[in-house]
Amino acid sequence: MRNKKIPFLSCVALMVPLLTGCFSGGDSEGKDEGVVSVAESGGGVKGGATKSPAVDDSESGRPQIRLDTTDIEEIRMYQGYLRCLKDQGVPISTKGNKMPEADPGTLWYPGIDVAKERPEAEKACLGKKPMNPPELDPKKNPDYMDDYYKWIECDNRRGLKVNPLPDGGGWNYKPGVTQPRNEGQIDQECMIEAFSGR
Repeated sequence: MRNKKIPFLSCVALMVPLLTGCFSGGDSEGKDEGVVSVAESGGGVKGGATKSPAVDDSESGRPQIRLDTTDIEEIRMYQGYLRCLKDQGVPISTKGNKMPEADPGTLWYPGIDVAKERPEAEKACLGKKPMNPPELDPKKNPDYMDDYYKWIECDNRRGLKVNPLPDGGGWNYKPGVTQPRNEGQIDQECMIEAFSGR
C-alpha cells in the first residue's frame, strides 16, 4: 500500500525521490520510498515570490512551485536550496539513477528532516527553498478540503483507485487493485483539475 502525502502536510519529509518521494510542507528533504507528493506531480512554469504586505518575510523571494510544474523543473528549482544545505554540512548526494532525465551533477534530497535534525542549516537556506503551490496549502486555500475531495474523486473515476486520508493530507492505494500504468499522469491531471477549478 503506497501512501501519497501532500507536500506541506507530509511535513518536511518532502521531496519525493521525485517520482516516489514524499513532498512535504513545501519542503523537500527526507524522501521516503513509496510516498509521492502533490507538488512533485505538478508540471509547468516556475516563478518567484515577490515581497508584498501580505507575504511573510520567510516567503519573500523564494521560488514558487506551481500546480503545473514538472518533476524535472521542480528538481531544478531545488538545486540552490540543496547546494546551500550542502555548504552548511548537510549530507547531499547527486541524483545517481533516481531520475535519468536530470543532469548528472543534479543534487538530490537529503534523507533527513532538515528542519528537525539540522534547524540551523534550514534557517540559513530557507530563502532558497521552493514553496509549494498556494492552492495546496489549507491555510491559503479556504476551499482546500472541497478541492481535495474533487481530486480523490477524479482519481477514482479515472481508474486510479485510492482512499483519502481523513486529514486531507494525501491518499493510500485501495488494496487488491491493479493500478493503471499511467497513474502518475492521472493523479497529476486530477490534482490540477481539482485545485485549479478547471
